Amino acid sequence: MSTTTLSYGLRQQELWKASRVKSLLTEQTINHPLGMPCYYAVLYYGKSFRGETLDSENYRKRWDRSEVKKSHRFISNRIRRCFGQDIPLWWFINRHDSYEDDEGTQKAGSFHSDLYIGHIPDEAIEDPSPALMPLFYKEDDAGVPINCRPVGIEVIKMLLLDACIREAKWVGKHPNALKVQQVPPEEFEQTFDYGLKDLTTIDDLSLVIDWDNSSFYTPTKPKPNEVKKHLSFT
Repeated sequence: MSTTTLSYGLRQQELWKASRVKSLLTEQTINHPLGMPCYYAVLYYGKSFRGETLDSENYRKRWDRSEVKKSHRFISNRIRRCFGQDIPLWWFINRHDSYEDDEGTQKAGSFHSDLYIGHIPDEAIEDPSPALMPLFYKEDDAGVPINCRPVGIEVIKMLLLDACIREAKWVGKHPNALKVQQVPPEEFEQTFDYGLKDLTTIDDLSLVIDWDNSSFYTPTKPKPNEVKKHLSFT
């Protein structure tokens, strides 16, 4: 067997293993005891809180996973303080496309985050927590306070969720820093797969998934080494 053929075979095996892992994670998320995700958010970190250009020191932090996870932790705590402690969350860390620097050297892209958010009960809006109340007076992208919008409760949830996440220092006010949308159940698997797009080998599990800030720890507890064991790879 040629070296090229062997390398190709090993690569295909890795892709197959990664595909099985994605299927397991998707199935577990769909069957989460607190419900599957209802919302999907993409967080970009290329600007300051006020939407201005970052200085070089802060911009370099966008390549540091530990710094990204700090933002995840802050946002997770804020979401749960605003909407309820039982809101399940799933975090993934992905890269922007690679690029060439001024000297023509290929560089890995900075990180952005994909966040999947569980159901927000109507009661959280109708009887808001002290943490949520101030967000009703935040202006939406049209400059209208959220509490003045003549829209239904589901739209209000989205607007408040957007305002809540934008409190993070790495997100802030820039329009392109955050995109929040609802995820219809029939579109969930496709949307969830997008968050796992950078997971192409088993070794990527701890790089792509922010286990510490995610709700994967159901009774089955699929930590990275346990996922491998469950799949019984040979």
